[in-house]
Amino acid sequence: MLDDVEAIRMVDKGNMGMMISSFPRLLKEAVTLSRGLALPRDYRNVKEIVVCGMGGSAIGGDLFKDLSQNNIPLSVSIIRDYDLPRHVDENSLVVAVSYSGNTEETLEAFKQAYEKGSHIVAIASNGLLEKACSKLRIPFLGVPSGYTPRSALPLLFIPLLKVAEEIGFPLVGEGELAEAQRLVEEYNNKLTPENPLSRNPAKQLAARLHGKLPIIYSMGHLKSVALRFKDQINENAKMRAMCDQLPEANHNEVEAWEKIDFKELLHVVFIDSRFKNPYLAESVNQLVSTIKREGVGLSMVKPLGETMLEEMLSAIIMGDWVSYYLAILRGVDPAPVRLITELKSKHDEKMRYSEKFEEWLFKSG
Repeated sequence: MLDDVEAIRMVDKGNMGMMISSFPRLLKEAVTLSRGLALPRDYRNVKEIVVCGMGGSAIGGDLFKDLSQNNIPLSVSIIRDYDLPRHVDENSLVVAVSYSGNTEETLEAFKQAYEKGSHIVAIASNGLLEKACSKLRIPFLGVPSGYTPRSALPLLFIPLLKVAEEIGFPLVGEGELAEAQRLVEEYNNKLTPENPLSRNPAKQLAARLHGKLPIIYSMGHLKSVALRFKDQINENAKMRAMCDQLPEANHNEVEAWEKIDFKELLHVVFIDSRFKNPYLAESVNQLVSTIKREGVGLSMVKPLGETMLEEMLSAIIMGDWVSYYLAILRGVDPAPVRLITELKSKHDEKMRYSEKFEEWLFKSG
C-alpha cells in the first residue's frame, strides 16, 4: 500500500502530502518574511516572553521555548488559554500567534495583554488579529494563508526566532538557518511517497506503528517534538498516541512498565539527541533495557544534523510523514479535522465571541 503512489493519492483527497512536502519551502519563505519584522526599541526592555496560541499555532511557541531555554536570560512561557497569568504586565512581551487570526482564546489573551499595557507582536495570515493590530498600531507579521495550521508550522515558528533577535537575543545565525534549510530539504526528499518502503524510514516506522498505541519519549530541546509527533498522529491519522519526556518519566511513568497490559498493542518511540546530558544517557539506556525485556516494540529515532535546530526540524519532518503514512494505512484522509471543526462551529454559534471582540476593538484605540 505505502509504495502505491496512486493509491496514496486516492486516500489523501485533502492533499496533506503536498502540504507536508512543502515544509522545506515554507521554511525558506518564513526566513525571508521574518527579515521584514522590526520591533520598537523599547521592546528590548521586557522581562519575559509570553507566546499565546492554540493547537498547530502554539507548537511553534513550544519549540521556541525549548530552543531558547539555555540560550537567553528571559523567561519564556506558552499560554494555551483565554486568560493571561497575573505576572504578565507592561514589562512582558506577549506574542499572539493564530494562523487564521481568529482563534478565540488567542484573541482574548491579546485583548488582556493590550489592557495590561504589555508589549505585543502578532503573527497570523489574516483575520481579526490582523485587523486589531492595524487599528491599535501593534507590530504584525502576516504569513501566507491556504494551509492547515499544523502544516504551516515553519511560518509560525521561525518568526519567533526573529522576535528574540529583535529584542537583543539572537538564537540562530543566518548560516545555521541556511544549513538547516538545506538539511531539511534533502531529508524531506527521502521521505516522500515516491521513495519505496525499503529506503524510506518514515514508511518503515509507520508500518511498525500501524495497529499499535504509540508511546513517544523525548528529552531536552526535543521535548516539544514528541508533543508535535503525538498531535500529528492524532490529527492526521485520527488515532491515539501518548508522549512523555525524560528524565521526568523516570520518576513516575516508568512504574507503568512493571505490569504491562496489552503489551502487544504498544510500541515505544524514543527520539534521541546527541546533545543529551550524560547522566540522562544512562537513564535512557536503562529504560530502553526495561522496555525490551518486557517484549514491547521499540524504535529509536535519531534526528539528523549537527545543531539543536537541525535536530528539531529533521525530527519534525520525520514525524509528520510518519503520521501521514499511518493515515494512509488506516484508509483515512489526513487533512480534514471534522470533530475539531464541529466543536468550534457549535461553540462559535453559541458564544459569538468574534462579535464581542469586534465590539471591544471598536471602543479601543
